[in-house]
Amino acid sequence: MARKTKNNAPPATAPVPASLPPEVLAALGRPAQEAPRTFKTEGAGAIVAAGWKAAFHPGENSLRRHMAAQFYPWKVGGALLGAGLLASHAAQVSGTHALVAALATGVGSFAALRVLRSLKARQHRATKLAAEWAEVDPAHARVCVAAAGVWLVAVILIQPASLPAWWWSGLVGLLALLALGSRFWAHHRVPRVLAAAQAAGPTPPPPPGEHAIARKWRTRVGNTSGSLPGTKIADLVDEAYGVRGKLHLVPGRQTITSVRAALGYVATALGVAEADVLVEHVEPTEDEPKPDSSILDIKVITSGLLMAKVPLEGDRLVVDGADVSVRLGPYVDGDGEALWRLYTADSIWGGFVAGSTGSGKSGLLDGLAVGIWQTKTTILLYLDPKNGGSSPRIFDRAHWAVGKDPKTWDTILDGLVEVVEMRGLENSARLKTSGFAPTFERPGIVVIVDECHSVINAQNVERWAKVGREGRAAGVQVVYASQIYGLATFAGDDAVRSSATAGNTVALRVSRNQSSMIAEIPLDPSTLPKVTGVGLVDSGREVPFKAAWAPTDVTAALMDQAMEGAPTELDPLAAGAFDNGTGGLYSRRAEIAEQQIANAEERLRACEAGRTPARRTAADTEVALPNITELTLDNLPTSIDPALLSDADLGLGILAAANRDPNEVLLATWSGAARRVLEVLIERGAVKRGEIEKYVMDAEECARATVSRAMDDLAEAAVIEPLPRRGGWQLTT
Repeated sequence: MARKTKNNAPPATAPVPASLPPEVLAALGRPAQEAPRTFKTEGAGAIVAAGWKAAFHPGENSLRRHMAAQFYPWKVGGALLGAGLLASHAAQVSGTHALVAALATGVGSFAALRVLRSLKARQHRATKLAAEWAEVDPAHARVCVAAAGVWLVAVILIQPASLPAWWWSGLVGLLALLALGSRFWAHHRVPRVLAAAQAAGPTPPPPPGEHAIARKWRTRVGNTSGSLPGTKIADLVDEAYGVRGKLHLVPGRQTITSVRAALGYVATALGVAEADVLVEHVEPTEDEPKPDSSILDIKVITSGLLMAKVPLEGDRLVVDGADVSVRLGPYVDGDGEALWRLYTADSIWGGFVAGSTGSGKSGLLDGLAVGIWQTKTTILLYLDPKNGGSSPRIFDRAHWAVGKDPKTWDTILDGLVEVVEMRGLENSARLKTSGFAPTFERPGIVVIVDECHSVINAQNVERWAKVGREGRAAGVQVVYASQIYGLATFAGDDAVRSSATAGNTVALRVSRNQSSMIAEIPLDPSTLPKVTGVGLVDSGREVPFKAAWAPTDVTAALMDQAMEGAPTELDPLAAGAFDNGTGGLYSRRAEIAEQQIANAEERLRACEAGRTPARRTAADTEVALPNITELTLDNLPTSIDPALLSDADLGLGILAAANRDPNEVLLATWSGAARRVLEVLIERGAVKRGEIEKYVMDAEECARATVSRAMDDLAEAAVIEPLPRRGGWQLTT
């Protein structure tokens, strides 16, 4: 049986102060405790010790430790330089030494790759970064080791013995180091941590009942590695559309511009579309007339309101005294509506609508026309190069609608200039005013120019600019609409674009190479979802809106209802000026339109019956029937025999369109880098991508990324296509 032993340890004695003299400690039976001796360097020794510590024992917060990854390629380069010096001196002893050094270099290069793949290499501080890089990018690691081996073998074989020889050898090695190290440095970015985030210390635990959006922001966006480090959202409230709250920025570090630049990353972090994240300045109130600019309003749309249709119904006007605006549609969060400014005190306003195919541009113009007619004080004209195909509803109801007839377009423009001049004279001589106030007796004139890039040209651009500049005070303005945006849309004249965008600018979804040109809208229209009717406006809130829409029959009924009680004729002065400016065409517009349609119907019936159509007279204005768009001999109806047609017989410009270079229409549709890409493909046929990029970069003075985006847009629009086996690019056939 085991016996329990007593604890014979000596009893603990009271601690004795270490400050007693040695003789007192000896009398008490305590050995003297000598303080450990330390040596404190001074003078030159202190300098050497400090250098040794900085070189081999850097502190945790030192620059060397902070940028260890950035210094690492230079360390490796220095080690290779030293190895090269030793190998070169060894090779100078004899040929055998040189051969052995070269073989050792090859074996060492192979062994280095094997060692870097081992666990010990990843654990050792000297080889940790190299081992991690060999695992992250093994191909590049092999290239680096091979380049180092080749340089060492070259030094062994050359055996540089003079300073110039070593200088050139070192220069080659330095260039190789910079070229190969760039990939390593691109991966290991210089760490940047905000001071506010550092001061905050470790991330606190999630508060109880934290909102899901707040948690995603805290862990994915506002953390030190997120796209907006140091930011946080608070005061979240659930709404019908999603969530709203306050976004707190880091003062002095971030602005609303930096937040919008990172919206793409924020959207992926929150799991929503980029257009569903709305960031705005806080609106001033009486209690807080100057809100803190580091606190923003943020809303996250989660209910899918963008996909819901907004009905076009009711009164489309917002009237505030002399200010009259047309309601385009609600903002995506339901807080207010986007407005089109039509009238203000003493002025009428036009604008510009940009939108690619399928973006809802025609539906938006329909809603705008309904609002214009509801004013009961406005006359609407409509020019459509698509012969009424863009909006047949407006084409059938406009005061004067003209299809694809360039001569008549220019005639109408001359009439508008005459009206502007005569009303300006009336303002100064009779009314003694400098502006315009619409009435039923003296209505305003709004001209919608659809596909305006086909209407404005170098010959008439000055007159369009005059109408835009001077028409505001004379009650005459133009609404331009196009699929593209830029100076090419306005025949290279910035005066026309400036006068158009001074009133209103609406950007529906556009391509990436077009969105950068719309400076009036701070957000990027190319990031809008591919949902019809979603757009941005230059005034009001800086968030997307959804344009109101209705089926064709409902829209037509709304237009007819809005036109009840609206003026059907201009005032006598404007009508006379318009008639004088158009050479009498204005007063005969209805008669001419009826005769044109009758003549066109007769020609079509003749073609269908196999007869030669009657010749049109020289006095007839070229007609453009609805829905006959860009007709050529290649896409004629099968019931029409092309052999029976001639320019003089049919009068629809068919042969002129067929003989015209189709590339002119293609080039007129695109601008900027995309147009340059088309030019080189039209001129040379199939072209390598590198040659296209070089040509466009030289011509446009743009970056390679801009050319790449332009080619992506052209490929998405089925305008260009790649050849198999990387044979280059060509126009689609």
